[in-house]
Amino acid sequence: MCCCCPGAISALFCLWCQSGCSKGTVAGALTFFPPEPPLYQFERRDKKGRVLGENEDAKDDDDEDKNGETAAGSDDGSVGEIGGRSKSGEVVTQTKGQTQHKMKSPIEQLTEQAAERRRRAKERNIRDAKDAAHGVTYKLLLDPRLQVPPHDDGAIEAVKIPSKRGVYVAAVVYRVPAVRRHDRTKTIIYSHGNATDVGAMFPMQVVLAHSLDCNVVIYDYSGYGESGGVPDENNTYRDITAVFDYVLEKVADGKPQNVILYGQSVGSGPCCYFAAKNPDVGGMILHSPFTSGMRVLTPSR
Repeated sequence: MCCCCPGAISALFCLWCQSGCSKGTVAGALTFFPPEPPLYQFERRDKKGRVLGENEDAKDDDDEDKNGETAAGSDDGSVGEIGGRSKSGEVVTQTKGQTQHKMKSPIEQLTEQAAERRRRAKERNIRDAKDAAHGVTYKLLLDPRLQVPPHDDGAIEAVKIPSKRGVYVAAVVYRVPAVRRHDRTKTIIYSHGNATDVGAMFPMQVVLAHSLDCNVVIYDYSGYGESGGVPDENNTYRDITAVFDYVLEKVADGKPQNVILYGQSVGSGPCCYFAAKNPDVGGMILHSPFTSGMRVLTPSR
């Protein structure tokens, strides 16, 4: 790039080259902004209900009598004695007791953000695959700052849904009580907006389930919250496909006409994509979709 190009343009061009000329990688960097830190966690539990640490592997019954120890060390991204990088976009160096701060360039920030997302995706995919093999289950833990309406904890199920590309999609299922469930009970698959996640949208999930007396399944896109993978347009299409397949088998009793797609903001993209290829779904709701966003950015109303 020439020296007169704005830093942001140069950064995007470098990211495009480093990703093998992938338009999706550049679009993902501009479009998807997962909350950091996420507003929820999935507490991991082994087959006997024992709570597992974040980096602790579940063990089979045959392994319980073996006193193995986890390897020491951590990769917490903290600043060491020599130096490191802070989350504020600064390069921090320490020389003879003096700390120097230097702001990272847009190229460095975008490059490191993409590399960090790939690193976390790889680690998450490996851990989720091990969890699935060892029968690990999950419990939803919400950020204490969230104001959540009254709900039935017994109706909530936190799950990791496998997709065809080896990524596990984090989802929360809120079911109608069995006494009120019938053959025409609807299930809403909620595709949320950009800068939010399963935790932030849980209050809305509760409201929809109670007011409409229907099942509600809300999920996180790849790279969001507890989901594996990286944020990318094509990945959102695979995510919603995996969630729909799960809902059809586990929640909607194999009846696609009882499944309603609900897409808010950027979530309208995967909903429209899936509905166009699967006309048997029961319906689709678009909440502040892309066209409304264009009206905000332009004088046209």
